[in-house]
Amino acid sequence: MVSDMNRFFWKYLLPLLLLAAGCEKTVVEMSDGGTADLVLNLALDGKPAELALTKASDPEILESEGLRTLRIIVSQGTPGQDDFKIIYNEKFTADNGSSASSPVLQYGTVTIPDVPVGQAGIYCIGNEESLGKTYNNETITSELKSSPKLVMVDMDNEYFPQPEAGIRTCGLPISGHRTGVNVREGMGSINIEMRRLAVKLNLTVENATSSTLTLEGVSYGSFSGDRLYVFPTQNLDVPSVINYSDFAFGTAVPGGESIAIKVGPLGSDGSEGIYRAYIYPTYAFRGVTGENPYTVSLNVRNESGTVLTNLQDPRTFGEGHTFFRANTQVNIRARITSETDVSIRFDVMAWDEYGIDVPDFE
Repeated sequence: MVSDMNRFFWKYLLPLLLLAAGCEKTVVEMSDGGTADLVLNLALDGKPAELALTKASDPEILESEGLRTLRIIVSQGTPGQDDFKIIYNEKFTADNGSSASSPVLQYGTVTIPDVPVGQAGIYCIGNEESLGKTYNNETITSELKSSPKLVMVDMDNEYFPQPEAGIRTCGLPISGHRTGVNVREGMGSINIEMRRLAVKLNLTVENATSSTLTLEGVSYGSFSGDRLYVFPTQNLDVPSVINYSDFAFGTAVPGGESIAIKVGPLGSDGSEGIYRAYIYPTYAFRGVTGENPYTVSLNVRNESGTVLTNLQDPRTFGEGHTFFRANTQVNIRARITSETDVSIRFDVMAWDEYGIDVPDFE
């Protein structure tokens, strides 16, 4: 339990200092039952979660895929019930979350002081800006009541799907949570594993022809959903009511500009090009008799400026898969063997396994 002087600081002085600094924070309420410090150990990719724009230690993970901002919410009571209340809500950024003078998030550890003892829920949201949200108390109280998993509806797919260039500003949604935490004096630290709430599509285009080709557009089948659970509770956890639609990039979008990825002829150093995109977790293939929605088609132009229309026919890449979970990468290899034919191979792996190799073509 903290001392009276510490209690006075956290209850009265700290809110004034934070207000002056412009930091968004909900002050922890005092409790007649006593308080305790709550120490959280946050991990991402099996390593301490850090607020940073770069991931120098993991060169295969793009800087845009890391943790840029972090909101931590501590609640008591049951979501949707009258006893539910938020006792702590703070948003950290790289500026106020890694200050050498007063560290808030350091090596993945955050200490929340003076939390009322009792059962609590802990909710962590990374990069909420990528979903166009501000999860303040009003939003959390309203939306968490409808579902403890916190449904986020993306009307008209405004925020996702996104190409790699589209996540450079706000990153990807990331979350982690624990419920039923017994806050008490002398308790140990709480470990929370955070995960990206997205699926990464790595499309590698291999040119096995004798001339240079330009990938100008990519289109996918109808497997991009319009909503997700911010706090999923299972490995595959997507809302039961969800609308799926096809999606495209570059010249595959009417009026779109070329993504301009040149792939040289077979044997050249630049005979492969990679195009990355991100979607919400998907369970679009729900019936064994239904058509497989996991398809990809290419808009490709040859050296003479001719569009190779035969490559625009959808090719299936999802055989044997009915879903793609959050925090996984789907690696697709499209091998253009002639100006009229393309072969497809694919593989699915965890995000932190880094590699984008798929089985070689025979």
